[in-house]
Amino acid sequence: MHDQTAEQLLAKVMGWQEVDDVQKHLPPLQLLANYKYDHYQRFGPGRRFVESLALWLHQFSPEDREAALRLVREKLIYFSEAELTHLVRTAYPDCIVQERVRLVAEEEDIPAHRVGEICRHRRFKELQLKSLYLGLSDGARTSELRRASSSEISNEQIWQAYELGEDKADEMLSELEKSLRQADFNMEKPRFNLIWLLDDFSGSGNTYIRYDAEAKKFKGKIKKVFERLHRGDLMDVQHYDVFLLLYAATRQAIDHIEFWSERFTSENGYKPLQVKVLCPISKDVALTHRPSADLRAFLSKPKYYDSRATDKHIEVGGTDGRLGFAACALPLVLSHNTPNNSIYLLWGPASFQPFGLFPRVSRHREF
Repeated sequence: MHDQTAEQLLAKVMGWQEVDDVQKHLPPLQLLANYKYDHYQRFGPGRRFVESLALWLHQFSPEDREAALRLVREKLIYFSEAELTHLVRTAYPDCIVQERVRLVAEEEDIPAHRVGEICRHRRFKELQLKSLYLGLSDGARTSELRRASSSEISNEQIWQAYELGEDKADEMLSELEKSLRQADFNMEKPRFNLIWLLDDFSGSGNTYIRYDAEAKKFKGKIKKVFERLHRGDLMDVQHYDVFLLLYAATRQAIDHIEFWSERFTSENGYKPLQVKVLCPISKDVALTHRPSADLRAFLSKPKYYDSRATDKHIEVGGTDGRLGFAACALPLVLSHNTPNNSIYLLWGPASFQPFGLFPRVSRHREF
């Protein structure tokens, strides 16, 4: 839809009669649309933000539209593709390399400020080669990370999934042995020492690690990864460190992962998981943190939630999806997909009533 027509539609939905009202709202919305929101990858063909906003607002009662618009203008957090790419590009030099510097400094008793000496040490190169990178979802952006490493991460060290088959594991170990031999490191049965688990975002942490009280066992990706690594064919189980590197995560997710992973690893005799987050999101961004009266009333209305959204995956979080998975109540959108930790009114599928402003495509298919 042409920008002018979309703007006229928005003004009609909001009942703006005065020029001042139009000038107050439309220029900043159009600026944000041009800079970020129009590029949301799950919009349908030809759909742009201002048109989508008008159609989204039209679903609500006239008395609720002002609160809905303020939610978008004042609370929405949107990670653009450029911003996510920037986080990925900084991950290797600002986090991964720095951890390797720290480890070599501690092992070789070299003062931490003598970075050049540390980076020239043979152990630094050895740990570079003996690092394994595994994606935890399709948002891990493993190819982008490899390119951002300036060829310091080879194709044989990185994989887009954490569930490795026997053939892939054997191939990685074979290539590890070759790369070590070429760098003049001769050792029998080499194994990886540093394991980096990669993902783009976590809102609650439940997907990574949780305790099922009914089944009396731990569940989640972290559990599966540790059990796979401790088979000993890929990782040196006597000398290793496992890092979870998230490009962005809420404080709720960080606290959850650190607490439950510490319990899981200590109970099973594993080394602790080390959590690294490039862009932490504070707790006060949640819409349940000191909400205004009109926002609280708007979000609590049952008619603004489609019960079909409460599927078996949402139920794992212990609540319905009104405030998002595990009631995270986030006003957050990622350029490629809205996380279900955000409120339903942002991510609700396009076929539901009401639908979300940035409809989500689920990773899980229901039959």
